[in-house]
Amino acid sequence: MPIRGVIFDIGDTLLTQEPLVGSPSNRRGAAAIAPLVRPFLKTTLTDEQLAESFGEALQEALVEAYQHECALPNAHRILAQVLDAMDWEPSDEAVEVLLPAYFEPWYEAMQPRPQAVRVLQLLREAGLRLAAIANVLYGEDLLLERLRTLGLAPHLDAVVFSTELGWLKPHPAPYRAAAQRLRLPAQSLVMVGDDWEIDVRAAQRLGIRAIWLRSADLRPGDESAAAAIDDLGDLIPAIAELDQRERAA
Repeated sequence: MPIRGVIFDIGDTLLTQEPLVGSPSNRRGAAAIAPLVRPFLKTTLTDEQLAESFGEALQEALVEAYQHECALPNAHRILAQVLDAMDWEPSDEAVEVLLPAYFEPWYEAMQPRPQAVRVLQLLREAGLRLAAIANVLYGEDLLLERLRTLGLAPHLDAVVFSTELGWLKPHPAPYRAAAQRLRLPAQSLVMVGDDWEIDVRAAQRLGIRAIWLRSADLRPGDESAAAAIDDLGDLIPAIAELDQRERAA
């Protein structure tokens, strides 16, 4: 079946993404909430300690989710547990104030990957329908605003956030939601992403073809099982080649 739609991963595919731990945005987020937290603590807490504690708690919860059923970790509960370990049990209202202040620098640090906007524009002009999927722990509104600010959102027909569904990729739910919103069958779609297991193999198991944006830290032995590109500028020829293979088969 000819390719009629493309689903993109967002972090490290369409946009750059800093690590949850030890990154500048991790430290800036901690610095933003530290003045709000310190008055309630019995012990002295540095910005660096807060950054490390919350960043590591988020990362550990994410890794654990990937190792099990991929249920979305609860960022509200994680922050509350981190602060409770520091002898402050914050109210739900306090957590609602702290979370956006912490995550905003993380989203602000995101920048388009080279040629991302232009490639989306060209694909839309070619008549393809486009969707994006993001594994979001918190802040889908912040990410959507970032996509608008950077000029990517106008080229997307649908965006699927894990916070909407309660499931992270590689759970099937996000891919299926993207297909439903594009109103296209899986066999007419191709998934593009940088993570071999999450963006490529998981999509293929659902009957969605995949193109791997090669990642420097991941070189699977079965790389030949999917099309691969080194940057987004190679995507359109790669899609055309997949279509040609389909016609030749």
